[in-house]
Formats: sequence, structure tokens, C-alpha cells
Amino acid sequence: MRQLLLQEISDFLSHNLAYFPTSVAAPSDIFEAYVWTLGIDAARRAGATVGYFDMDHTPVHDLVFRTSPSSIYLPGAFTHAEISFSGCPLLEAHIGIYVAGKSGVVHECDVAILDQAEANTCRHKKVHPRPSKVILAVECKFYSTNLRIDLGRSFLGLTEEINRDNRYFVANTTSKNVEKMLTKHGREWEMGVTPEHKKYQNR
Repeated sequence: MRQLLLQEISDFLSHNLAYFPTSVAAPSDIFEAYVWTLGIDAARRAGATVGYFDMDHTPVHDLVFRTSPSSIYLPGAFTHAEISFSGCPLLEAHIGIYVAGKSGVVHECDVAILDQAEANTCRHKKVHPRPSKVILAVECKFYSTNLRIDLGRSFLGLTEEINRDNRYFVANTTSKNVEKMLTKHGREWEMGVTPEHKKYQNR
């Protein structure tokens, strides 16, 4: 699965080269990058143009993805995507950044899309994005077995901290109990997300 995910990311980015700062990234890190590309692909299909930049807002050809969470304002080579819809404010898509919760506690967002104005403010003031400015957030889970129920409980708690709307629980495997619980509480989820599943859906 690891190599298949890497191939899907490479195929999507086409002429861009994607790599991770460690020699062997964990499958869960690669899965986050894969889900990130799915979000960007959805934006493109909806008419957006996309560019890739580092934290200094320099356009890049070689994309570098995080393998552990960090602050959006830390200088470095980590890549984010700039998403532009005609007549709309610019957006940024990030992997593995911290977001400030309503309580003031900081939480990791595996994939986050936010207003670029907010991202610029955070970089300038060295603060974490506010949940109200995070347009979309995804909690990514990559497991070789069915999901544990505590993962669903954790996601419910996370959405209380960073808002409920447009917050998604996405996993490569599944669990009927997690699906049932998230559905009961009105949370968005997608299970069984893999390159094979995507190709089946697109046939």
C-alpha cells in the first residue's frame, strides 16, 4: 500500500517532485499527503487554479511534506498549496499544522484548508490559525486493521474544539461502530479511502 500511495501522489503532481524529510516516511504520513492531493484534485475539478509554495511563499518545484506536526509560522521548506477560485479569497492547503482550539489548547490538523489572509497573519504574528478561519479540516487514519472506537470518540472531541462544519474523518479501513457513532452525532466521514477505491469510483 505504501508504494501505491506514493505512486498516486507522484501521478497527481505530475512534473512536481514530492518527498518527505525522513528517508522512510510512515504509511500514515504518506496517507495524509494522499488525502491532501485528493482535496486539491477536488478543488481543480471545481475550477480552481493551484500553485505550490514554501513557508516563505516562494514557488517550489520540489514539494516537501511533514512527517510530524508543526506550526504554520515555522520557517522552512515545507510545502503548502495555494488554491484560487475566481472571485474568491485565496486559500491555502496544508499538511500537519497546529490549530488553536476554542479552549486555547492546540490541536493538530492532518489536512487543513484555510484563508490565506489568516495564514499570513499567523506567519507574521507567530500564532496558530483560529478554528473559524479553517475552511476544511481532515483527520486521517491509516490502519492495517479495523478502526478502534476510541478513534471516533477522539474525533468527536476534536470537532468540539475546532468546530463541526466541514470537518472530516477519513480512513483507509473501516469500522461499523465508528461509522454508526459519527453518523449519529452528525459528523462527516469517509471510510475505505485507498487508490483502489478511488479508481473504482471513477470508472
